[in-house]
Amino acid sequence: MLTRFAPSPTGYLHVGNIRTALICWIYTRNQNGKFLLRFDDTDLQRSDAKYIDSITQDLKWIGVDWDASFKQSERFERYNEAFLQLIKEGRIYACYETREELDIKRKLQLKQGLPPVYDRSSLLLTEQKKARYEQEGRRPHFRFKLDRNEVVQWNDEVKGEINIATSHISDPVVKREDGIYTYMLPSVIDDVDFNVTHVVRGEDHVTNTAIQIQMIQALAAKVPIFAHLSLLHFDDSKISKRKGGLDTKSIKEDEIEPMALVSYLVKLGTSDPIEAHVSMQSLISSFDIKKFSSASAQFSLSEVYKLNSKVLQQMPFEVVKERLNQVGVDSPEFWYFIRNNIERFSEVAKWWQICKSNIEPVILDKELAKVVLNALPQGNCNENTLSEWVAAIRQTVDIKAKDLFMQLRLALTGTEIGPELAKLLVFIGRENIVTRLKK
Repeated sequence: MLTRFAPSPTGYLHVGNIRTALICWIYTRNQNGKFLLRFDDTDLQRSDAKYIDSITQDLKWIGVDWDASFKQSERFERYNEAFLQLIKEGRIYACYETREELDIKRKLQLKQGLPPVYDRSSLLLTEQKKARYEQEGRRPHFRFKLDRNEVVQWNDEVKGEINIATSHISDPVVKREDGIYTYMLPSVIDDVDFNVTHVVRGEDHVTNTAIQIQMIQALAAKVPIFAHLSLLHFDDSKISKRKGGLDTKSIKEDEIEPMALVSYLVKLGTSDPIEAHVSMQSLISSFDIKKFSSASAQFSLSEVYKLNSKVLQQMPFEVVKERLNQVGVDSPEFWYFIRNNIERFSEVAKWWQICKSNIEPVILDKELAKVVLNALPQGNCNENTLSEWVAAIRQTVDIKAKDLFMQLRLALTGTEIGPELAKLLVFIGRENIVTRLKK
């Protein structure tokens, strides 16, 4: 088995891309297959090396690796070879209409109630007419000639049996006037040359698949297995680069753990429950492409946020040890305590600073602070210190437990809310407690 993920390096990955990449990768790992990363950069003017770097880093961030990688811009010689072969066989032909002329044709067809399918008038051009167009400065674009008498059929792994009548599809442009190949032909040539066995992508490619099946057959190659995933929706609009989809850059800035996003996207649209996973292996072992529904899936960023805290709660110290060291935390005990009280990893550093650094305490009642200080139990703090301390304080002053806890928290942490105070005292330590109360 060989799957491929083929982003265009014209922008950052968004959640729709990420989901496709993850499902392709997990599918092939589940089947002990190979994963190919291909960059569709035939449009050299729009492609940018910075996006190639960004895409590779983002894939690594979510835990996706690959067995091979290449750029389409490295294979123009091969595309030209197949292109000339298909021209010779009559499956690709030159067209000389301008965009304005094609637009007029489409409008007339629609006005007459006809489908806006290209009329193949260029097939009737004489060599003299073509030469005249060339002298006028026109440059041809090229189309692949579909077999219009065929209904293309395949058994889609997600959508089931699909039938597409090519009589309703225009012959696709495979090369533009400026000589740039469009998506269609290079993609097919790559799939054929690299023996791609499974193509997993969004359902917006269903019509493209019918076209590409005919192209594959024209190249006398084996047709791969297709799976078309339902598109993601966000705030009632399809998530895409053109519609302001959530890109990985924004997700990282929101401090989403990669496994929170992975846990959500891999199960979204399936019959499986969406749960927090801290390793890929459990997702790989439970994967089944047939669990995906053909119905549209609603992406909810708030659900990812919820998973984020759950993922953190399940992370063992060994997994986050290096990240903890980077913020000065070297205590496994502190991690196992604090992970149940945070929504973002950055909050670890905040609470470590509260425990270990010189903070500005909030003292609401100086007289009470003196009583509290005098009542502090001797010795190192443990999880029983707070209950003993509170009992001793209330023997001296008449104060509601709720008010006392609030003032203690403010005096010791400078905040009104936070993790369980009884356990927090252990990490603050008696010396810091005394210093803060004396302030």
